[in-house]
Amino acid sequence: TDSLTGVRNKHAYSENETILNQKIQTGELQKLAIVVGDINGLKYVNDTQGHAAGDQLIKDACALICDYFRHGAVFRVGGDEFVVILQGKGYDTMLEVVDKLNRKVEENLKENTVVISIGYSVLGQEDKQLRGVFERADQMMYENKSDLKNR
Repeated sequence: TDSLTGVRNKHAYSENETILNQKIQTGELQKLAIVVGDINGLKYVNDTQGHAAGDQLIKDACALICDYFRHGAVFRVGGDEFVVILQGKGYDTMLEVVDKLNRKVEENLKENTVVISIGYSVLGQEDKQLRGVFERADQMMYENKSDLKNR
């Protein structure tokens, strides 16, 4: 468990990745999606307001992610990086939830509050491991982050 946010940590993500890779390889896992999120502006907040404010931003961002992805497993895998694994209902409602979160981020951008760039990807026939799904989601997140910064 991540001590700051209370969600699962990077070690827990690695353990889940191993289990999911086995299920992907045996064909028992078909519906799975990954959402990758990254907080915008954490370095600026740390540099201008201090690390206590930065920690609060991380907690607020985590709360936002957990609120929107209630049917997913949320992991904090880096300083300002989160991963959500979606299966079952979380998988089925992913696009709707991503759309709602993106609308909230647009509001937050105007209000100068918590802004999270996200990207997502689903398990495809070509995927033999979770890594490819993660990498596609991560790439989309970086494109989203660049787009948000340019505004």
